[in-house]
Amino acid sequence: MSGLAAIGFALVPPAVLAGAAGAALAQDTAGDITLPSGAVVRWQETRHDDAGGFGLTYRFRFVMPDLAQRVPATSGPATDFADDEARGPIEIDTESGETGGAEPDDGLIDPAALEDLTEADIPDEADEQAADALIGEPVLPAAPDVLAQDPVHDDIVWLCENWALPRIAAPAPRPSQIIISLSDRELPFGALDPEAVQLFEAFRLPPDRDVCEWEPW
Repeated sequence: MSGLAAIGFALVPPAVLAGAAGAALAQDTAGDITLPSGAVVRWQETRHDDAGGFGLTYRFRFVMPDLAQRVPATSGPATDFADDEARGPIEIDTESGETGGAEPDDGLIDPAALEDLTEADIPDEADEQAADALIGEPVLPAAPDVLAQDPVHDDIVWLCENWALPRIAAPAPRPSQIIISLSDRELPFGALDPEAVQLFEAFRLPPDRDVCEWEPW
């Protein structure tokens, strides 16, 4: 580098350099991002903090206008269901204390039903041992993590690996967690909107590898 060039570089104020870097980042993050599924998102903002006890966390927030059409509807109260059938009236004899109407099933075996059992209906010792071995064993689906994945999980993983990771500043402090959030509309950070659809997924960033390791909530 010539002496004149070195002097010219030294005379550039740090604020100008920061402004140029910010402008380059804004240009880099502007516009639509097409995901592997064909969905289109746009970047809203990137935040970083160390709240929540997970160390330094980078939060990349995106807007996906058709997010509501890509996730199952969850509207309506959880207790809003129709009765299977109308319950019959219960009659109470105030003198004897006896109740009438349909009697509830107490779960006990009717002794009369045992008279119809045959030898084939009685479990042998091997069946009993197999049943005893299952007592206390948790019954889990084959891939429980899959049940915790969002409907657009693959797109979110792609955003973390192909969009977020290349934009983590270096040699700035390295985050230990990356959170990708999607919303069907632009919202201020932390705002609650009952009409908005939002998804969040967290990823651990190992200290020695640039890879997004999904963390089910």
